[in-house]
Order: sequence, then structure tokens, then C-alpha cells
Amino acid sequence: MGHLLPPFSRPQPALRLRARPGPGTLPATKGFWRHTLKRHLPFLLTTLRLLLGPAALACAMIGAPRIVYLPILVAATLSDIFDGILARRFGVSTPLLRRYDSATDIIYYLFLLAVVWMLCRPVLTRTIWAIAVLLASEIATIAVSLARFRKYPAAHTYLAKFYGLALLGGLIALLVFRASGWAIVALMIVAVVTNAEIVAIHLASAAPPVDVPSIFALRKRAGA
Repeated sequence: MGHLLPPFSRPQPALRLRARPGPGTLPATKGFWRHTLKRHLPFLLTTLRLLLGPAALACAMIGAPRIVYLPILVAATLSDIFDGILARRFGVSTPLLRRYDSATDIIYYLFLLAVVWMLCRPVLTRTIWAIAVLLASEIATIAVSLARFRKYPAAHTYLAKFYGLALLGGLIALLVFRASGWAIVALMIVAVVTNAEIVAIHLASAAPPVDVPSIFALRKRAGA
């Protein structure tokens, strides 16, 4: 009988109102993306440094102007500084991430060593002994860590941070300003001192050391 009723008296279907996003939806979405960015930003900074090494080598192969290495070197050093700072601040500083950071450092500097060899070969041949000592200190540090804990070194000491800044200055001097062998000798001295402390930390630690500021901080932890 419903079809006999006047149109205005027939039961009308319920209107379905589309729910509008509440006032907290947009901030929640922003919070999600902010949280995601915080989690992945240290990893992205480390990966940026990993890519800058091949970029520098590509510039050397095509004969790019020397000034192009300045932003590459500065960006890589800033990423090396802030990836660890942000990882600790955002609570994502895991041993795996720190070892990825250390492995990235080695790969990046191997690419830069190839660049320096291509562009500054006469300087390298005159200071080959200093380069050999520098590389030997790096290899010894890795060997001690692998033999002691079967893990890649990730101490990240204060001296290691200073070593990174010294590398920045030395590479800028060599690649941008065409410096002589004094830059390599200075880097060798800093490398030997830095790696000697890292080796001492690994020998004195009972567990794989991660983010240990110095050998003195390790002694304080042991005495606490």
C-alpha cells in the first residue's frame, strides 16, 4: 500500500551524512609524518654521505671544476655530524644504525681517496709513506674490533669527530686549494692518535663499544 500513499507521506530514506574530519585529524596526520621523518632522518643523512662519495668520483672523471668539491665535502661532513646527534635526540640510535654510519664513513673516504689519487697524484706519491701509515691504522682498528667482538667498530669518540673535521680541512686543502703534502702528513698524525684510542677502547671493553666518548669515559663507566 506504500505506493498508494502521497509522496510527502511516504517514508523517506535516511540521509547519510559524510563524516567530516574532526579537529584533531589533521594534526594527527602531521604528527604521523613528523614522527616518521624523525625515525628515518638519521638514516637518510647517512645514506646521503654514502652517495656523495660516488658523486665526487663522477665529478673527477668528467673533469669538473675544483670548487664543486667544496659543497660535496661540507655536506658529507655535516651529515656525519648530525646523523648521530639526531639519532640520539630522536631515540633511534641503535647499534645497527651506528655501524651503518661507520661502514658508510669507510666507503665514502675510499671514494675520496680515489678522487685525490686522480687529481693530486704527485702529492700522493711524495707522501705515500704517510698514506700507508694512515691506512694501516684504519685496518688495525677494524681488525681489532672484528677479532675482539666480531663486529665493525662504532665507538664514535670525540677524537673521531675531530678526525672527521681534520679530514674535511685536509681534503678541502688538497682538492679545492691544491695544497702540498703537509695536509696528508697532518691527517696521518690525527688518524694514528684517533685510531690508537679506539683500539684501546676495544681492548678495555667487555662488550662491543658503541658511542663511547673517550677512553676516560669508559673507565668512568667501569668504575661506576
